[in-house]
Amino acid sequence: MRKIIAVALLSAMAWASGPTDLDSLFRGKEYKPALSSALRDSTMNESAVPGKSNAKASKSDGYYMLQFESVADFDAAQRRRAQISASTGYAIQVVFDAPFYKLRGGGWTTKKAAEDKARELSAYNINAFVVKVK
Repeated sequence: MRKIIAVALLSAMAWASGPTDLDSLFRGKEYKPALSSALRDSTMNESAVPGKSNAKASKSDGYYMLQFESVADFDAAQRRRAQISASTGYAIQVVFDAPFYKLRGGGWTTKKAAEDKARELSAYNINAFVVKVK
């Protein structure tokens, strides 16, 4: 019986030798995956298309923001605004477009840059889509 307990104890110690992701969450450390450059879709890159110049990519083609949510209740919009602002670090605007309050943040002069940021945030389970403002 002692041999069985000793084997079970040693196997438990070997199995739990290093901290897991769950252990780091309990210690207050958030898990953030490292983003690779493979997340960028090469078909969306204009410089990868032969015959097209990269001059358009550097030129501003409007003003783009990320829209995170759209809610009907003003109080709920204010609560979500505080939560999204804390998780993204952006100053979130609440824009009323009847009948919804739209939560928008960030600001980019190219659509590609805004889409890259939306793709990066999706890795952290923050859903957003690009909206052209101007």
